Amino acid sequence: MMRFRRCFLLAVAVIAWTAAPAHAQWLVTPYVGGNVAGDVEHGKGGPGVSVGYSSDRLGFEFDFQRYQHFFKDSEVSPLDPSAPPNCRPGINGPCTDINTDAIGLMGNVVVPIRIDGAPKWQPFGSAGLGVIRAWTNEAGRAQNDLAFNVGGGVMYALNRRVGLRGDLRYFRAFVDENDPDGIRLTDYGFLRASVGVTLRFGR
Repeated sequence: MMRFRRCFLLAVAVIAWTAAPAHAQWLVTPYVGGNVAGDVEHGKGGPGVSVGYSSDRLGFEFDFQRYQHFFKDSEVSPLDPSAPPNCRPGINGPCTDINTDAIGLMGNVVVPIRIDGAPKWQPFGSAGLGVIRAWTNEAGRAQNDLAFNVGGGVMYALNRRVGLRGDLRYFRAFVDENDPDGIRLTDYGFLRASVGVTLRFGR
């Protein structure tokens, strides 16, 4: 894990250095994201924010999101084998209400795509690495999963400082199957859609 952190910080430093020509800007995008497909609850999500630095050629961003009702209830079992099953459709009688929330933190490379004749539209591609931390309302039950994401989107400039952004990204997380406090013990992937407002700072 320490080696991964060092490589990650080095990659961020290299990206920041290459993304610093005259037209570079800081971008802050508060957004709302929702999970639309995959191994987690569909239609759930929450607020997030990305902070990035972008030029005409290349950029980077740090992306943070809070997820609510993250894992599917049907795939979560109580830690105590003698406890009633987790509450979900189809369960009659006593049950245990276990809810899963999560946060995601990603560091991404962002590649802007220019469209001739349409300066207000700026499509982009992105990819990166990070961590997803999930936990339940059972005391001490949580897991930290290394994850990557890849996707893209488009920004539309309302003026020089404010724009709208929408994107679609695929996330894949790698799970420690031997974690005694784990919630979901298999790797998982999901597709997230988000919309937000981008604020630009700089030249």
